[in-house]
Amino acid sequence: MFSFFIPTSKVQKDRRIMHETDARMAKYSRRGLVFNFLAYLICLMGGRFIDENRDLTVTLTIGLLLITLLRGFFLFRFDQLYPRAPQRWRNSYFVATLLGAFWWAVILVSVTLKLSMTNEAPLLWLYTVVFFSTTAHAFAPYQKFLSYYQFFGLVPAAFSAFFVGEVTSHLYAVLMLVFYLILTHQCRLISENYWERLEAAYALARKTQSIEEEKRDTRASAQLNREFLGCLRADLHTIVAQTRQAMRDMENGIANQSALKRCERDFERVFEDVSDFNNVLNKELALKNKVFNIRHELQHIVAEYIDDAEFDGIYIETSLSPTLPMRLKGDASRLSQVIRTLLSHCIKNMDKGIILFEVEFLREYETAGELYLNISSYSAQQRKRFFSDDSDRLPQANLSFAVARGIAELMNGSIEINEIPNEGVTYRMDAKFDIADQTGQLDFHKNTFQNNRILLVHKYLRILDAKRRELNALGFTVFTESNYKKAQLLLVQSYKDSKPIDSVLFFADEGDVDAKEFNNALIEHPELRYTHQLIAASKRQQRILANQGFIENDYVQLVDKPVGLFELETAFKNVYASREEEDEALASVDVQEIEPAKAKQAPIPILLISRREQARTVVGEALANLPNTMECITEDSKLAATLNKQEPQVILIDCDEDPTFIRVVDTIREAELSQNAEVYVPILGISSSSRATEGTAFELGVDDFIDLTNPNKNLKRIIQYWASLNNFGD
Repeated sequence: MFSFFIPTSKVQKDRRIMHETDARMAKYSRRGLVFNFLAYLICLMGGRFIDENRDLTVTLTIGLLLITLLRGFFLFRFDQLYPRAPQRWRNSYFVATLLGAFWWAVILVSVTLKLSMTNEAPLLWLYTVVFFSTTAHAFAPYQKFLSYYQFFGLVPAAFSAFFVGEVTSHLYAVLMLVFYLILTHQCRLISENYWERLEAAYALARKTQSIEEEKRDTRASAQLNREFLGCLRADLHTIVAQTRQAMRDMENGIANQSALKRCERDFERVFEDVSDFNNVLNKELALKNKVFNIRHELQHIVAEYIDDAEFDGIYIETSLSPTLPMRLKGDASRLSQVIRTLLSHCIKNMDKGIILFEVEFLREYETAGELYLNISSYSAQQRKRFFSDDSDRLPQANLSFAVARGIAELMNGSIEINEIPNEGVTYRMDAKFDIADQTGQLDFHKNTFQNNRILLVHKYLRILDAKRRELNALGFTVFTESNYKKAQLLLVQSYKDSKPIDSVLFFADEGDVDAKEFNNALIEHPELRYTHQLIAASKRQQRILANQGFIENDYVQLVDKPVGLFELETAFKNVYASREEEDEALASVDVQEIEPAKAKQAPIPILLISRREQARTVVGEALANLPNTMECITEDSKLAATLNKQEPQVILIDCDEDPTFIRVVDTIREAELSQNAEVYVPILGISSSSRATEGTAFELGVDDFIDLTNPNKNLKRIIQYWASLNNFGD
């Protein structure tokens, strides 16, 4: 697309400066827009031109009015249109303004040819000179556009005066051309002076900022160094004490291999932390810039801690903002390191209670923003220390925490620890990231489950509020209750009111007798037995639910913790898919009537990257009933050529072979970046031994990870989910 302004210097590429420049141009243009139309009417009002050329006057007036309205649309909606696409707004407004200049030239030429230089014609020429002189200052920063604007507005009128055949008209024409040349030269000087002044101010501001940052970095490095040395001394003291104890046990004939292994792991951790800290302090830690799925990585990291934390009486749940984009650009592995450190530190320094993992994303620009992460702990033991002396003491930072704080600073962010009075501690982290998708695609379908009613039950009100927001984002009509007996009465009442709540979501925690009784009561109730129960539980808890007395049937479905938008949508899609299958079976519809409906489903283009015949066979069998066109690639070298030939909706990568899938992900994303793709293709990792690669797959850019041996992971429905994302807007 033709551009009237191509930024070349740092100042012209600075979003803030360009916004101020465009806002200034829009401000002065708004002032003169209406006045210009009124001045045109005043110049011609009651004159000879209107009396002798009524039809032409109406045409010229309507044309000027339409162009004025078009320009007004861009000017008066500046605050709404500009942030979406600054360059697009600028080009569109320039085109509309050039149309206005051309139409003004048509008006001036028409008046000149009809009236020569008599009656109202000189008045209109005088106003034109004044008008273009004033607008020159508003448009001066954009010299290329301004030259076109002045040429279209002034030169045609000047040449038209030569055809009148009078000496006075020729004099007017010469003066107009001289005015155009002088004005062009003056505007070029104004433009150069404007950008030079901004360049000088920009350079001075950057120099001042660099000096301040250097001072701040020096103070922060000194503080971080002191904190790190203190933590290092404490950790080494602990390791030495553990090692001495293990050596004493061995001297006394007590073989304690686990203690020695723990000492070895602790020493390796300290060594890695010292290495990372040295790189952080010397600014030598290089951060990668990879595309990764922020939502699924956060959910996966939290899932790693849920089982062990639940065993100690600590329940963790996430609350990811619906405005959090699906994919970001940055160093996912370092972000994971920081989050794991904060979670470990939070769990280690609290008693029984709950941890709420909240994430927000604030967009600062069109393709960038700041990630805010809060890990809040709410402990019952903290309330008991209300009158104690140490009620306001914060947890002692360790070595890993000092390293995490340094990494956060490299990400242009920070980490803070604050106390929630009489409740717990909050860990706050912020870091800057770029948005990968140009559209900033979100990881859920808005109003997917509209008109469906659901009851949400949880005894902790904070988690209840967080999950209610996520269910509302999916379109549900949500009813909430914190007491299981009241929840059962609410379900019964909904049936009596002929507005049944067909699904209920509740959480099965360690030793929760009320949840078990609620599950049993619904199954044994004559009406509520058909209510779909979605029980959120950790994987460890799911294995022992039957032993605790929970009853399972076709209307009970388990959902993995932490329960996020993706987990909720997947679970409910399974519920409603099974319901549709039941309805089709009961309807006993002729098979010939069903086949045409299936034929209408567009096949999903799928690309499978695997060298193993077993993986290709397993995937083919799992997708047998799904309309698709699957192509298999066994060599990485053919990947780029295949992506150029076809546009797959989903890409499957076999992660069991070797770590080459890292290069495969990078190749795919680089190909999409070169094609300026607005939305990235979902990349799904498949494996038959998930523990070997799942821990790092999300950090390497995989959108989802599917363990083919897990019966709860339905490959067909997961592929349908990811393929459907490209068909929905944000």
